[in-house]
Order: sequence, then structure tokens, then C-alpha cells
Amino acid sequence: MKFIKIIFTLLFLFTAQTVLAQMPDRYVILVIIDGARYSETLGDTSGGFTPKIRQLSAQGAVIDSFFNNGWTVTSRGVPAIWSGSWSTPKDTFYNGFQTQYATVPTLWEYFRKEHQQDSTQAQYIMKYLSSPWLQSFRPDYGPAYWPWYILNGSSDLQVWQKARTQLQTWHPRLSVIYLADVDHYGHSGVWGDYTQAISVADSIVGMIWNLVQSDPVFKDKTTLIVTNDHGRHSDGVSTGFVGHGDGCQGCRRIMLFGIGAGIKKGVHTSVKRYIPDIVPTIGTLLNFPTPVVSGVSISEILDPSTSVENEVVPEEFVLEQNFPNPFNPELS
Repeated sequence: MKFIKIIFTLLFLFTAQTVLAQMPDRYVILVIIDGARYSETLGDTSGGFTPKIRQLSAQGAVIDSFFNNGWTVTSRGVPAIWSGSWSTPKDTFYNGFQTQYATVPTLWEYFRKEHQQDSTQAQYIMKYLSSPWLQSFRPDYGPAYWPWYILNGSSDLQVWQKARTQLQTWHPRLSVIYLADVDHYGHSGVWGDYTQAISVADSIVGMIWNLVQSDPVFKDKTTLIVTNDHGRHSDGVSTGFVGHGDGCQGCRRIMLFGIGAGIKKGVHTSVKRYIPDIVPTIGTLLNFPTPVVSGVSISEILDPSTSVENEVVPEEFVLEQNFPNPFNPELS
């Protein structure tokens, strides 16, 4: 009996160590800057509005041909970023408010389920909204694996102030910080307000990286990824920036760069990549599977030591309606 107890003890310890070993000692922070046009971000080689982003991207890896290949509107682009596909959200009433929910699992759901983490380790930080878009209700994932919603303030700087507190207090393994002001001020039609919002978002990205570098928990273990959900019309500086929503180059081309743990240094790649590729890339970095996505991991920017064992073939895909439509000329 004593021998059997020893065997079971050893098996338990081995199993526990195996489970713990599945999650690398790494943290990921994804920043979404809503509606920044490529020509005012990484497309501007002078870095006039984005000096911090220009500096950090030079130290990390840049996708020079990154695109929104679906709907170039926030209500579709943002959910596609965190679900890894262009699946159509559904309308619902939740806590007394009308909103939408994802019909496929999201990156937080994948992460929390695979690594059995509580919501303090999977956070979604943005300005205050009474009815934010929701994650999926799928029985195999769903609300038990949703992120901790941090809804605070009415500006990007207030979002950053709250994000800083959350990062320093909880050190979440997976954080998404959503900055909405650029799109808001773009629609206002005032060029100076729009570009000022880009400069503020740029400074916030710089402050996030400074926090990462100065925090003993995050330092040398954190990946920072910065992207957009859509761009803006490309028909002139004085008019195009006001709107978005079609298939023009200005609306489709967006930025993506990464820096930090697991990311190659000083790399530019011209391989075409798309919004749905973000979730499986984060899955590779944090070693969790993403079975219901249409994208694939952006392996060309990842350090060779980064685990790729969880790259899988998608289990599902969706063909959206694609009858002649000037606003959606591509299949998703």
C-alpha cells in the first residue's frame, strides 16, 4: 500500500508540474487604437504624430502589410481582433442594456480555459460604457471564462490611468487596452483634434512600455502588441480622415507591431497579414489553442524559441454574404 501511495503521489506531482509548465512565464498586453489611419502612424516615416510608436517599432517587429480584410467599422473590427474571425455578432439585452455578443470564443476565453486562470489575469480595459460588447455564450467556453471588464473614464488618458493601476496591482497575464479617442475625434472633422488624439495614444503606448521596463514582474517577460481595428478614407488629408467604412486602401491598411518577450528584434516583414491573425499569435505566445479562428499565427515575427505547438487547423469557418457590394469586396 505504501508503494502504491508513493506512485500516486509522484503521478499527482508530475501532472501538476505538467499543467503549470503549459503556461510560459510571459505576459501579453494588446493595445487597440481605434481608427488611426496608417498614413498618420507607421506610414509616416518621420513619425510626426507617433514618435514613441516609431521608436518602439524599430526595436521590435513590424508587419508592413497589415490589413483589415473584413468590415472596416469598429463594431466589426474590434470583435474580430479579439475573436480571431469575422463571425457576425448577435444582438441581445444584457443587464437591461442592448448590446452584442460574440458567436465564437474570444482570446480571453481560450486563455482562461486552457490555463485555468481567474479573471484578474485576463483583463479588458476601456472607457466607461453602459453596454460593452460581450464575449461568447458558447457552452464549451462562455461567461465562466470572460475577462474582467474595467470600464473607467471618458478619455484615453483616463483609461491609461486606470490601466496603469490594474497592471501594477494584478500583473495580468493577458491585458487588452482599448483606446477610443482617435476614431471619435476623426469623426469630429477637425484635423488638429484627430492628430492630437493620435499623439496622445502614442504617448500612452510609450508609457505602457516604460511601465513594463521598470516593473520587476513584467520586465523581460512581456510582449506588447499595438494595432488598429480600421483606418480612414484615403481621399485627401483635409476630408478623407473624417470617415471610414468601405474597401479603400486608407480604410483597410492598418498598423501592427510587437516588441518584447517572444518577438524578434529589428524586423520588418512584407508578408500580408490580417486582423484574424492576432488571436492565434497571442495563443502561440501564451501557449493556448485557438481552434475556432480563421487566422493563423504570425510566425515570421516570433522568436524561434516561442512555442508553436498549439497552432491548429480551425474547426469552423464562416462564409459571409458576398453578393456585389462595394463596401465588402472580399470574402471573409
